[in-house]
Amino acid sequence: MKIRLSSLLTSALIMSAAVLGLSPAARADRPWQDAHVQARIVGEHELSLPLAPSLNSLPDGSPFALGMTGKIYRLDPVDSRLTLLMDELPAITALTATSQGLWAVTQAPTPALLNIAPDTGVILNHIGFSNALAVGSHISALQVTDSKAFLVDDGVPAFVIIDLRSGHAERLLEGAPSLSSHAPLIRHGQPVTTAQGQPKTGGNVRFLLLDHGKNWLFYQTPTGPLYRIGTDILTDSSLGPAERIEAMTNWRRTPSLGGMTISRDDTIYMIDIEHGDLLAFGADRLPWRLLHDEKLYDAQAVTLLKGRSGVPGRLAVLTGSAMPENGTNPAPITNHQHLLEITLP
Repeated sequence: MKIRLSSLLTSALIMSAAVLGLSPAARADRPWQDAHVQARIVGEHELSLPLAPSLNSLPDGSPFALGMTGKIYRLDPVDSRLTLLMDELPAITALTATSQGLWAVTQAPTPALLNIAPDTGVILNHIGFSNALAVGSHISALQVTDSKAFLVDDGVPAFVIIDLRSGHAERLLEGAPSLSSHAPLIRHGQPVTTAQGQPKTGGNVRFLLLDHGKNWLFYQTPTGPLYRIGTDILTDSSLGPAERIEAMTNWRRTPSLGGMTISRDDTIYMIDIEHGDLLAFGADRLPWRLLHDEKLYDAQAVTLLKGRSGVPGRLAVLTGSAMPENGTNPAPITNHQHLLEITLP
């Protein structure tokens, strides 16, 4: 069965490449250009405890963070104070926020999808999905609609789709090349290497965004490129692997990234750790450079905050040395992380 599936995926990739070669998608690979009005860093605070590279905000702009032990914290965007949501919650590996509250994935050996009330920490829904995982699986990100949850597995690259009503979970597109890193991670213009001098890719698929029409998922590895696939493609049971692979569209080449988020007008904001830039790529597919700052080389995560006038117009960026790089920093994450507040143009 595995051999037949592998052969099918290979054939599908060849067909997909031919189709994408005729697609206008590549026109979006224009150089990044400086925006006429630039973003600004207006605040910086040192954090009191180490955080995982994860920031998320509710629709009202209220931000949440994950601690290194999997605890969920409310994040005060004014002074970066962290407040534990509920100590009794199980350890979390991935988190997102929607109008339905917080959605989280618990750690192995009993992974589950949880819907959590953001004000109390009470678990509103619990769906186990161990049957949709493989040995070595690790869920790195998720997005949720009214009826479906879309998860990405960076341990054994694949999508996992969960029906919120029935609890049925399905594993799709395991081994699809766009879910794996194929280039070295670049930070501050230099390849990131292990203590043995081997280049690092930053892992497999890590970033997953959902447009506000809930029609498109944008996903990528830390080294890019950015891909897009329709939510209906992943939920239509009549489609097979070949048809789904053809729908995995190369949307934009990107540099190495330290975070991505999406606004209500479907502008994708990216933190470029290769050049120290804040980038914006909207529905018009025009590539803008909004800010250059040395602090952005160390970005780990980003999320939108509520704007001063009530419209989302600010970003929170988590920065700090997240992992050993080039063999010179063997220590784990410490509390020398910072939160930057950036106003958007």
